[in-house]
Amino acid sequence: MEPPTPLAYSWCSPRELPALPASAVHVWCVPLDVPDSGLGPMLDVLPPEERHQAERLRTNELRRRFVVRRAKLRELLARYVGATPQAICFDRGAFGKPALAAPWGDSRLQFSTSHSAGLGLVAVALDLALGIDVERIRPLPDFEDLVRRFFAASENDALRRLPESERLSAFFQAWARKEALLKALGTGLSLGLDQVVVSLAPEDRRVLAVEGSREAARRWCLDDLCPAPGFAAALARPAGEGRVECFRCP
Repeated sequence: MEPPTPLAYSWCSPRELPALPASAVHVWCVPLDVPDSGLGPMLDVLPPEERHQAERLRTNELRRRFVVRRAKLRELLARYVGATPQAICFDRGAFGKPALAAPWGDSRLQFSTSHSAGLGLVAVALDLALGIDVERIRPLPDFEDLVRRFFAASENDALRRLPESERLSAFFQAWARKEALLKALGTGLSLGLDQVVVSLAPEDRRVLAVEGSREAARRWCLDDLCPAPGFAAALARPAGEGRVECFRCP
């Protein structure tokens, strides 16, 4: 089978919430670094337990980013289900994957979130298992040790074959692909990053194995996303399902 050709998604800023047909996946890019003066309305959206979580974070930057991403997630989901942000409630699956709780648990809306540094991503769709991950590309002193510990043997070999100048960005893109897939599977890191094997080639976004099974791998597809310079991001979804549309959150 020929590897998929690379895709380039454009990111637009819609004035109104786009319609979400059954055939679509919406991905929202959320900037997390906003002035402290803008946090008041966002704090009003959060329930007491999330405000307490924010207060326990050790720096103002971490507190601000937490408030923004939680408030924006609530605002986005509320718009899709026709609720107020304050009314949104969450459940968690056996491995911690979040989902909408009653009375919106039957809304068919599925979502996945990720954040890194000052950037957040939210993916939403109807009736589709989704996973999304974003990673800020940065130097890592234990880079080679991380590859040995968390990547499969074939991924280690593929990374070593790349030019040295390409290895760090390829590592982060592969990491985003693997985390996104684990989120879509609903297992999170309980399964282990080395149990989902992905291609490391920029132009090849195939899932190669899930727990050693190539047949299970063919049930999934990956989309590489470029939400901002210096970040690697990926979306995992069922193979053949969903048209990806990317938006910037105002």
